[in-house]
Amino acid sequence: MTLLAIPVPADWDLDLQDLADDYADDGPGSAGALASGPDVVAPDPAALAAVGLDERTALLDAYVRGELGRVLHVAPGSIDIAGRTMNSLGVGSINGLELQARMEAALGLEVDLQRLLRANSAAELIDCLAGQLGPEDSPHKSAARRGTGTRAAAA
Repeated sequence: MTLLAIPVPADWDLDLQDLADDYADDGPGSAGALASGPDVVAPDPAALAAVGLDERTALLDAYVRGELGRVLHVAPGSIDIAGRTMNSLGVGSINGLELQARMEAALGLEVDLQRLLRANSAAELIDCLAGQLGPEDSPHKSAARRGTGTRAAAA
């Protein structure tokens, strides 16, 4: 990989070769480590169904914050999950699609993109996921089976 020579002040602590190496580590055709962000580990859906609602919500809170941090390129701990709509957090159609696909693949459920994008907060999304991933007798699951349109990102 050839780097463009850009003059950098001597007091800047930059190692452009390390930066280029990090970017190239993901292999050819990849967006690189800088663009993709850190990996987020999803909780196991079976384990989520086996724990109580409070613990399930806490596990999903950490997971959703991680996914939001990844797609928005911010620290997960800095995300206001209760006071801001998904749109005001910066979730738009493109990163919403990425978020939807990642959650569906990791959690094994269907996430309605329009409802995800229109959610009043990330906490609302977390609560709906917690209901979807709960025990088999969860009202969220039975409503989804009846075809009433309730999905993971539904209010």
